[in-house]
Amino acid sequence: MKSTYHQYLTREDAQKLTSAGRPAKQSTSYTKDDYLTPGQVATKFDISVDEAKNIMKQLKFRNASFVLNGHKALAIVNLGKKGSMYLHPMGTEIFEQQLAKQRG
Repeated sequence: MKSTYHQYLTREDAQKLTSAGRPAKQSTSYTKDDYLTPGQVATKFDISVDEAKNIMKQLKFRNASFVLNGHKALAIVNLGKKGSMYLHPMGTEIFEQQLAKQRG
């Protein structure tokens, strides 16, 4: 799979994607502990773990991305563990949008 972080942003991409951070320089750095597991996501949004996993699978399948400091970043990453899913700390807005869309 191609890395999305190093892809150039076109104007259309910038308009379509959610923006997080500043374009000039990164304001914060994240550790692995900052990324949310499906259980932590379920607790944060007050939903079941299965529902959180299903939404995260949908976002991962779609390669849901957002703009972070002028680059594309994936909302769902695996952090080197095969089959695992973690929600990026800045990708919570995308998760909320997908949750609202599912709930109707």
